[in-house]
Amino acid sequence: MANDNVNFGFEPSPDDEQATMREILSHLAPKKEDDVRMVAAALKTHGSKLEEVFLEWATPYGRYKAKGLWAKVRPDPDAMTEVIERQIVALAKKSRFKAISAAIVEAAPSPNWRVKYVLPVTGIAAIYGASASGKSFVGLELATAIAEGSPFFGYATKPAAVLYVVLEGEGGIRGRVLAWQRYKARTMPEGMRFLLQPFRLNDPQDVAELAAMCPPGCVVFIDTLNRSAPGMDENSSKDMSAVIEGAKMLQRLISGLVVLVAHTGKDGSKGLRGHSSLFAALDAAVLIERNGDARSWKVDKAKDGRDGETHYFRLNVVEVGMDEDGDVMTSCVVVPDAAPESPGGKPLNAIQNLAMEAFREACRINRSVDDAGNFLGINREAWRAVFYRMHVGAPSDEARRKAFERVRKELEQRGELVEANNVYRLGGLAGRIAEACMAKVIQTGGQLDGHQTEPDVSGVATIRTDRTPPI
Repeated sequence: MANDNVNFGFEPSPDDEQATMREILSHLAPKKEDDVRMVAAALKTHGSKLEEVFLEWATPYGRYKAKGLWAKVRPDPDAMTEVIERQIVALAKKSRFKAISAAIVEAAPSPNWRVKYVLPVTGIAAIYGASASGKSFVGLELATAIAEGSPFFGYATKPAAVLYVVLEGEGGIRGRVLAWQRYKARTMPEGMRFLLQPFRLNDPQDVAELAAMCPPGCVVFIDTLNRSAPGMDENSSKDMSAVIEGAKMLQRLISGLVVLVAHTGKDGSKGLRGHSSLFAALDAAVLIERNGDARSWKVDKAKDGRDGETHYFRLNVVEVGMDEDGDVMTSCVVVPDAAPESPGGKPLNAIQNLAMEAFREACRINRSVDDAGNFLGINREAWRAVFYRMHVGAPSDEARRKAFERVRKELEQRGELVEANNVYRLGGLAGRIAEACMAKVIQTGGQLDGHQTEPDVSGVATIRTDRTPPI
């Protein structure tokens, strides 16, 4: 589902900018001349477009005197920093304790998810993992799913505008975008925007300006946390507190979600790199892990969510063009994968074997290969139709439907099959090899050298098993 009518760009509409500034100023009182002068100097950094907002705010001070001050003062970026800091202090003083009954707690709305059971609509989250684990690729996949409202590994999403702040690997983002569009056969969602300029999360002025360009309720990805705070001592509680306050300030100003892409420490088992206060401040965390060629993600922290369930993925290599020397350039996209094969697994039962036979037959009937001989997989409807025809022992169509849905889920859970965009393929590395064999058989109509035999796969297009991202 597309996220229509998104007002998201590097130049927000005057209405949005004025609304944001009114919210900031609502916590400050125009009583002292020095304060009124400071606000005028801050707002003049945006030119004359906020003059009416200033005069409206300064009405209790005196509109005529305020107009005179506006004409005299010069723009001062430091004044804007002071305004933001005053707002934070005012918000802290405004909070009050209020006890409520269990009945009110029960009547409160259930948790609101941006990605169900993974990310909340509002708050601060992190995606973290070791270098070369694939965390930035997962971050981009998650961001695009949110921007177009499409499922993420089967988890429902609510669409929202997304800003992806690229601070690490800026040269590779072009390849990643091209790879995503070519693999998905569609353009990036309209609600997706990228920022390639330097940004400091521990600078209130940078945070305020970034927030001003974001529509309310948007999701901001910052990749990576370390690059957003140059010179920071990650193990210092003071330095980390400044970063956390910056993330909280950005979250409040956009009324949305801030997602930090971060590294693990030298010992990946100890979690996020840096001071422990960061993990404590998160509303959600997604851990990316890599063990050889096997990559996975899981929810490591989720308030009112589901944590601990592991989801495997692979990085598919996609050609994105040629460089100036005529060499092929590649990047990667995230594709769901099966869990690594474990020896001695429980064999398939009769109905599971029937479903796998129907899968292979559906691929053969529908010639699931492209012109280059690459296996394409089969969509659920085509597979189901063959399964219904082969499952002759079912007493009714409803029994066939229930049997298919049950066995489909079982095969996915076992890792025999993986699904992406309603297309099913064989799971794991063994599945890639088997698919190459199937593709050869389909191309030759099941005959090799005039005999029905196991196919010779020596001529099959090479299967890419190099899981390290080229870009």
